Amino acid sequence: MLDNNETVDTIDNTSVDLPDNMTLEDLLNIDDEQYPEFGSEDSHKGMKPLAHWMQHVPEDVRKHLANIRSDYTRKTQEISSMRKSLEDKEAEMFRKNEHIMQGSLARKLENIDTIQEYDLFDPEGMKAEISRQAQLMLKEMLQPAQEELQVQQRKLQLDDFKRENPELTDPTYRTPILELLAQRPELKLEDAFYIIKAKIGGAKATEEKSRFAEQKALRRDTALKSSVGSRTAVAAAPKFKNAMEAYNWHKSNGMK
Repeated sequence: MLDNNETVDTIDNTSVDLPDNMTLEDLLNIDDEQYPEFGSEDSHKGMKPLAHWMQHVPEDVRKHLANIRSDYTRKTQEISSMRKSLEDKEAEMFRKNEHIMQGSLARKLENIDTIQEYDLFDPEGMKAEISRQAQLMLKEMLQPAQEELQVQQRKLQLDDFKRENPELTDPTYRTPILELLAQRPELKLEDAFYIIKAKIGGAKATEEKSRFAEQKALRRDTALKSSVGSRTAVAAAPKFKNAMEAYNWHKSNGMK
């Protein structure tokens, strides 16, 4: 066991080639031949908690651990910022595409008159038919892009919904939601989530109400037994001929 006052200079580190300020990358690149514990990808088990060893390792070791924690915090913040930036760019791109695919042009293409017949021998009729055929061709060209846009839009909606409702990753919710969606494929994820959430909330409320009723019944039974016991004890007391007889009886029954 290392003493709290022990420094790293007292530990044999002749075969160690590590940086002064270790980062997560340094930790990941540690040579597992020098440190066999780092050679396994499985989690080690059966050790004493790290909190136990933190009380006994040298102060410099604790400082290294603090540096690694700070490095981890910085990296998670950087990753979070990068993810947010990508999400913002994706959302901006989606808005631009949506304006093109679902704007005034898209609405106009949805209302192409395919019933009216034009006189192709009339210049105006020929012009109207050419315009209609051009619109139909453009609509056909845009349709795959519009379908892809709908898929992207749905994906963004689901991503936002998952961020706003982290319970979705909880097996308590996830498993029954998947089962419900399999039974009722017409439901959206959002609808299935709210149905299961209501059921779980109702079950918890019923369980809490039942537990409260049991506790109340137990308290009532305890109070009733205590009251009956007291009345029985009083009723069972015999009639005494004199004070000395009453004193002796109470004394023998543990009463004062």
